[in-house]
Amino acid sequence: MLKKREVIFDSLLITAGFSLLIFSCIRYGLRIDIKLFSLLLVIMLILDNLGIKYTDIKLSISPVITIASFLIYGTESSTLLAVLSIMIETIFFRKKIKNGFLNGAMFSITYITAGHIYELLGGKFGQFSLNQLKYIIIYVLASFVINYFILYYALKFQGKMLFKKYWTESSILELVSYFVMIPFAIFFANVYLKYGTYIFFYHVIPLILLAYFIKAFRDLYKANQRLNALYEMVKIINSKLDLDKTLEAIVYETEKVVTVSGIAIYLKDENGFLVNEKKKCSDEAKSAFKDVYMNNEGLIGKAVYEGKSVIIDNLKRDKYYFDRNISDYFDSAIVVPIKNTDKIIGCLSVFQNEVNAFDGESLKIMEALSEQSSIAIMNAKRYFEISKKSITDPLTKTYNRRFFDQILHNSITKSAEDKMPVSLIMLDVDKFKNINDTYGHVIGDIVLCEIASRIKSCVRNNDIVARYGGEEFSVILPNLTAEQACVIAERIRYEVSSKPIKTDVGDITITVSAGVADYPNKAESAEKLISHADRALYAGCKTKGRDRVAVYEI
Repeated sequence: MLKKREVIFDSLLITAGFSLLIFSCIRYGLRIDIKLFSLLLVIMLILDNLGIKYTDIKLSISPVITIASFLIYGTESSTLLAVLSIMIETIFFRKKIKNGFLNGAMFSITYITAGHIYELLGGKFGQFSLNQLKYIIIYVLASFVINYFILYYALKFQGKMLFKKYWTESSILELVSYFVMIPFAIFFANVYLKYGTYIFFYHVIPLILLAYFIKAFRDLYKANQRLNALYEMVKIINSKLDLDKTLEAIVYETEKVVTVSGIAIYLKDENGFLVNEKKKCSDEAKSAFKDVYMNNEGLIGKAVYEGKSVIIDNLKRDKYYFDRNISDYFDSAIVVPIKNTDKIIGCLSVFQNEVNAFDGESLKIMEALSEQSSIAIMNAKRYFEISKKSITDPLTKTYNRRFFDQILHNSITKSAEDKMPVSLIMLDVDKFKNINDTYGHVIGDIVLCEIASRIKSCVRNNDIVARYGGEEFSVILPNLTAEQACVIAERIRYEVSSKPIKTDVGDITITVSAGVADYPNKAESAEKLISHADRALYAGCKTKGRDRVAVYEI
């Protein structure tokens, strides 16, 4: 459906644009000096190729020639010049045929409409007078607004939306650059009208040199940015030990050196699947990135499986790497594997909303970033594993007492701020000493591990299960009252007692008792919460036959 809408819109735009251009040229005629027209066309192509990329737009000095030719020729001839220039540059230099016709049609509508607004309001052509300035400003504003209006709907019908910064930073910068160019355009128009083509040409040479130096400076700036990005990545390696923050920093540094519409970082899990750990794009494009890719599946899976960097100029036409999800929202991509020595641990991928958006230089900087990223990611993962060990009970793989105490205090603080309850379940394995005495500590350890597993299977993802000590476990349950937590405690009790635990010495049936209390209803601090849940456990369960759940009563 989306593709059909895009085709209809594109067809209507091209038909309307070129029909308007042909009609206007026939109706109002062309005032063309072939020698000057050819010269201006060549100059515009040179200036366009010396333009610089900024986010999703290309800034160049060529509008100076567009405005100057408008003041010299009038609406139709200057529009024809602008249309030929953009089509030649897009089709022959950037190899984008469809975009060439779309840009040509858009320029036709933009400049003919803006030109006739200029004429209707009283703007004149020929030698410049100060009275014309307000009309020239209106012409520039009108062409800018019309152009962006058409561009907005063109992207909308393609199912794409540019980042918000495109419509703020980039568009404002482009508009400001147009206004800066107005005096230069007036100057060049006056030079031609007063002195002719040859003098005009000599005055244009400094403009071309200026464009060249701006591009050279921009390229130097970008190269410096890329070096800084690599330097920052090295700093990340030494400073960021949280994986999520590390990935955020990688995305941030990548955006600084490569113009993108989307970024995705995938990392391999213990099963070898590629899991989407970080993505940044417009809200509309978030569904482009699957949560998980299997080995050799889709664009991401295939690129990682092959273990080599991939640059794709046209995602919709590339049959081998075709990925319907991604190609619905993006047109070109770079996917670079992230390697730790010879082992691939994931990939760093960037995407753009236009075909042929990336070049060899972009690929090189992505590979350099990927190389540094692998070190940062591995450092973060190692730190996570070490941290996890320091807070985890080595036997049951639940959290340890030290971490439990920290989280309980944090939960109480958050509960007080949010005015929401937090409950605590204290669990004790009934007659566990008999198991150790009868079967030995090895079997006792097996029993404890299975009990811990059954407890974890009964609680929510954000609940905290910890080994409090010996055969005692605790569960922190945020946002639940004691009565609600009692239901979960009963579920745990039943899960543990309903099925025997299989061991090398045979099946062992075990039961647990649980005491429940909550903050702030039944305790005013973390210490009181532990004390009251413990009291409910022993007074309400142990003294009354075990294998039961009790709630602390004030």
